[in-house]
Amino acid sequence: MIKRMNNQRSETHRSGFTLVELLVVITIIAAIAGLTIPAVGVVMKTVRMKAMRAEMSNIEGGIDSYYTKYGDYPPDFSNWNIVKRHYLKIFPDIAQSELDLLYRLCDVRIDNDNTSNPPQMTPNPQSIAWDPTAMDRSEVLVWSLGGFSADPQYPFTGPGGPLVTIPNTANPAPDDPQYYEYNPTRNAPEVNFAPDRLSIVNYNASLGARSFTNRNMSNDESIYSTGNADVFPSYVLRDGGAPTVYFDARTYNSFVTTGSGDQFNGYARLVEGEWDSIRPVYSTTSNNPPTNPPYGSRFAASQGWQFMNPQTYQVLSPGLDGLYSDVADSDGEDPTNANPAYFQVNGGMIVLDPTANTPTGPLGSGGLQVSAVQKFDVTGLPTPSLKASQNPFRDNLANFLDQGTFYDALD
Repeated sequence: MIKRMNNQRSETHRSGFTLVELLVVITIIAAIAGLTIPAVGVVMKTVRMKAMRAEMSNIEGGIDSYYTKYGDYPPDFSNWNIVKRHYLKIFPDIAQSELDLLYRLCDVRIDNDNTSNPPQMTPNPQSIAWDPTAMDRSEVLVWSLGGFSADPQYPFTGPGGPLVTIPNTANPAPDDPQYYEYNPTRNAPEVNFAPDRLSIVNYNASLGARSFTNRNMSNDESIYSTGNADVFPSYVLRDGGAPTVYFDARTYNSFVTTGSGDQFNGYARLVEGEWDSIRPVYSTTSNNPPTNPPYGSRFAASQGWQFMNPQTYQVLSPGLDGLYSDVADSDGEDPTNANPAYFQVNGGMIVLDPTANTPTGPLGSGGLQVSAVQKFDVTGLPTPSLKASQNPFRDNLANFLDQGTFYDALD
């Protein structure tokens, strides 16, 4: 009797799962997770991409607002003569010291170096060469759209302008770049850039008084190994990614002649020892062949095809991978040491070969087109790649794309 009651109690109050039941439950949970986690990832990716597109549209709106206000698009700072004409047009009362200061901030000298020959502070600032990368294609967006002073003579250094004198500086020359820092509280910006995504290092009081090395300034040069620190911050759409860049139609094919040859307009940075680069994008419309073939120069070859947005501007930003492309010239390495390479909007590639005699046709056979590159697939090129199977360029964003990315826009 007792024994029978104990058996009944054991059967009635048995709890827990058998090993087989646990395995079944785990299998079901894993199957559900396998279905839902990828879906969540796709949704999050879509949300992030839409946020990037919205911010790109905001920047594009800021540029158009700038044009409405001033009657001219911002220069991309690859050519001083265009920069100077632009500011004389939109600020007709601008002081000469403002232009001299801007030139000195963008020449080839370190901004606090007055011991070189010629020194930084020469009577004629333009006796020192203009550096078209000093304010690069990313920094120009923040400079141009972040707001200028309402002072018609001093739009750069007046109240609310992009530059302010380093405090406690005794009698600074108004055009000496070593005495200025970036102003984080600028006047009437065309775009309200998120402060945490600007490449700004703020003055650190624990390091002592403000100075050329301890001030509000940019740090993108040190991050990307592209030169000396300056007062021109850049802006990123995602942490750790390349900054958004701007190209002015007047200088899409601008170049500067250096000891290594003609270096054409573009933006480049180093990522773990590899180049990440971007140039203005060509359309699929070719121009006429040269009158007296061959082209004879890279600049002449650059006119073999029409750029996208040939009368306005291009704004480009990397996609979710944060990278532009590792192919900016014909050898895929240092983007300044060989014939420059450009993507077309349909995924093709153009190389500025001065020995070519027609815009169409394959490179090496008289044309400018790289037959090995179709739909941004660069795996056929004999060059190193940041991603061997997929060119990072494919997910880039641009203001002239109706759809999200370059790859999305392909037929």
